[in-house]
Formats: sequence, C-alpha cells, structure tokens
Amino acid sequence: MATPKSRSYRLQLSEEGTDKFLECHYRLARIARRFIPYGATLTVAMLLIEALDGQELSDELSGPAVNRLSGRIEHFVGGAPNLAQAAATMLDQVEIAPDGGHAVTAVRLFTAAIALMSACEDSEIARAYRRIGNGFQTQDM
Repeated sequence: MATPKSRSYRLQLSEEGTDKFLECHYRLARIARRFIPYGATLTVAMLLIEALDGQELSDELSGPAVNRLSGRIEHFVGGAPNLAQAAATMLDQVEIAPDGGHAVTAVRLFTAAIALMSACEDSEIARAYRRIGNGFQTQDM
C-alpha cells in the first residue's frame, strides 16, 4: 500500500490568526522567491517550534499570542503526513501547566507555531524552509 504524500491539518484561527497565517505565508513566499503551498508555511512554522525545548514549548503554548490567534474560523491546510507524528512527539514534551490552562492539542500547537514564525527573523525562516526536504528531527525518514 502506498504511503500518502499529504494530508490535511485543521487550523482554528481568529480573524487576527487568519491574517497572521497569511502574512507568514506571504513572507515565506517572498523569502523563497517562489509560489509555495500553504502546507509549506505550516511545515516551516512547525520546524521552527520543534527547535524549542519542553519548557520553551510550554511557554509558547500558553502565551497570549496563541490566545489572540486562536478562534472559531476553521481552515484546512495540506501538509506532509509526518507533520502529525512530529506534532504528537512535540506534545509529549509539553509540561502541563499546574493551573490547568488550555488543552494542549495539535490545533493549539499549530497556532503557537504560527505565532512563533511571525516573530522569527527572515534568516531563521529561510533555514527552516531549506530543511523541508529533510523532514523533522523527531521523525525517522
């Protein structure tokens, strides 16, 4: 049986979150100097957040930017199948907040990744984009 080349990932964004994703997508396309699929933007964002350690990841997930970017507008973005496994591995590293905070889900992780990407330097984004062909550190390819 053939391995699927892509799958869809759900984003639940506010209007501000939708605008932020589109800004990140345009920025990545400008850096790459080519048209790119939306899944490339999500993948680059996930590669950037993957570099964080467990405590940094927990801090990003509970940050105010994630709350602002999260919402009820559903978007489905195509991406590599290994993105789901990478997300699951990262979520296993998250330190649960003692106050009970927000539920830690892949959807929230994707939103945190978008928030992080929007704050990154162009050079960091370019390096992550070049890594797309190499996949995730957490995934054996």
